[in-house]
Amino acid sequence: MSFIEPQNSPGPLIVQSDRTLLLEINHPDAPACRGDIAQFAELERAPEYVHTYRITPLGLWNARAAGLDAEQVVHALLTWSRYPVPAHLLIEITDTMSRYGVLTIEQHPTQGLILTSKNAGVLKEIVENPKTDGQLGAQIDDTTVIVHPSERGELKHTLLKLGWPAEDLAGYCLLYTSPSPRDLSTSR
Repeated sequence: MSFIEPQNSPGPLIVQSDRTLLLEINHPDAPACRGDIAQFAELERAPEYVHTYRITPLGLWNARAAGLDAEQVVHALLTWSRYPVPAHLLIEITDTMSRYGVLTIEQHPTQGLILTSKNAGVLKEIVENPKTDGQLGAQIDDTTVIVHPSERGELKHTLLKLGWPAEDLAGYCLLYTSPSPRDLSTSR
């Protein structure tokens, strides 16, 4: 197994190959480190001296959606790590974060809700997966397929499970609004 040397040894963070991060709370750099890793890692346990965080695909995708890129995550790990960081973990992080934004859900002016892909092979994999049966409509071209509006949430959940989170750019329209009190008072 190869390792990448940390930049700030001895830092407050121990990065383990199973995506677990151990943060020594009494270290003088712990608050700054916590601020960096909280953007992409989930706090699992917070006993008195060592807090345990976990790097998950969902945490990385959420960080990506918030504008963080893989280079920033890798930099944070290398900056705060006390020991060398497993190279395979840095590769996994980069790969996982690169999947965000390959698929997008958009509102098309004539087709309605659509799923588009920057990679035709990825869309083919999604369309042919039995888990998306009933969630997708007709395929428009190699990179676009219609999404059943009632299945939007389920499709997004399915795509997460398949490891291809969709960036949802379609927005929402309000289908029903109740009358405001002002409208009710003027109708008499």
